[in-house]
Amino acid sequence: MRILGVMPTASLVAGEKRALGRIRWRREGEHHWRGPKHFRINGNFDSSGVVVLSELEPGCRYQFQAGWVSDSAVADTALQWDGADDGTFRTSPLDEKAPARFLFGSCCYRFVGPDREVEDARADRVFATMAGVAEHEPTDFVMFGGDQVYADATWRLAAASTQQHYFDLYRQSFGQPNIKRLMARYNQHMILDDHEIENNWPARADADLWTSKYPAAIKAYQIYQASHSPAVPLNDAGTRLDRDPDALWYRFRWGCADFFMMDLRTERVLSRWPWQKRITSKAQEQAVLEWLNTEPDRIKCLVSSVPLFPEQRWPFRGNDAWEGFRAQRQRLLEGIRDAGCRRVLVLSGDVHASLYARLDARGRAPVHAWICSGLFWPTALMAFRWYRPMIRDQHSLRGLSRLSMGKVSVPGEVHSRDAFSRIVLDDNGASLTAYDRHGEPLPQVGREIQW
Repeated sequence: MRILGVMPTASLVAGEKRALGRIRWRREGEHHWRGPKHFRINGNFDSSGVVVLSELEPGCRYQFQAGWVSDSAVADTALQWDGADDGTFRTSPLDEKAPARFLFGSCCYRFVGPDREVEDARADRVFATMAGVAEHEPTDFVMFGGDQVYADATWRLAAASTQQHYFDLYRQSFGQPNIKRLMARYNQHMILDDHEIENNWPARADADLWTSKYPAAIKAYQIYQASHSPAVPLNDAGTRLDRDPDALWYRFRWGCADFFMMDLRTERVLSRWPWQKRITSKAQEQAVLEWLNTEPDRIKCLVSSVPLFPEQRWPFRGNDAWEGFRAQRQRLLEGIRDAGCRRVLVLSGDVHASLYARLDARGRAPVHAWICSGLFWPTALMAFRWYRPMIRDQHSLRGLSRLSMGKVSVPGEVHSRDAFSRIVLDDNGASLTAYDRHGEPLPQVGREIQW
């Protein structure tokens, strides 16, 4: 288990590393605390540090308290636990038939003004609603499918461009009280999309943006989102983070389901020739295919920050999602078929709408898609949403060299307002429940799936 701790900004200068972090933990219901454990805070990483807790019992809920001290020169410097931050987490179950129960959403827009301050407290309200649902329904973790922050909330005006701008953006966005509380009480799994860097990245990237904006954005992303995920390697002993990740995509397993969190932004290759375009690297594509072929009878949950399907009608069609990368999409769908996977669910965000879709092909199990976005998207930007008339229904999904990969249908309603969802996966099927920003279920949007 990895837990990210962040001290106040500029607590340590660049190059300064000190064991100021303290944490103790116990199983829920126990009286005796384990630890405390000291962990390092790094000035190179915006005065943050990640502590790795090992030797935990599987399938259990734990409580923790954490904080920092002002002086690590004395090895036994104690933390005043009465004032420490507290939280909880779960360990994954050993039972491979156990259900996976989690909240899912994407795209939380916060208005950033010319003073580079997050001005909008409305966006934070949805996280209190999500916490309320999680408290009343068994919840193992929370998953975010991209655009957790908006580095370009006002397009190019006041867009983040320097390392400090990106650090400040994360501190303000994740420091709002409701999201901070939700993150402290539930395991988090995150993957990025374009707005962690800039809109439709890398569509307008040039040499200057690749060497200035991009490294700043990715370093901030690694600190605040990737560091507490399996993307970052541990040392041989499994006791601390070892180095920067080789890639941002990663896999994990929870009970009956296998998850693959795809990075669809930092490995793109854009070309005028359709067969040369790539939405992922060859290495990631091969890793997905190997993942599909490993125990293909298990539930496979592919997290794709942009929709795999359905496509948009003309003239709304674009090239930013999988429909702009038909050759690679064809290989992915053929890989699902060839692996014999019969229980596949694709989770996506990006389009500021929530809906269920499925791909049916003769002689094959359907591929299910669940899109849930955005967690908050302001009324002033309502034009930038998917609406039912924009979406192709009952259409053949074309590959690059195949006229049809199957037929796509959208049987339910399309909810073009703020929403999040609760997903339950088990050996029998999947329950997809959408909630509006007030926590009211949207049964006309959700779906019950039987494998």
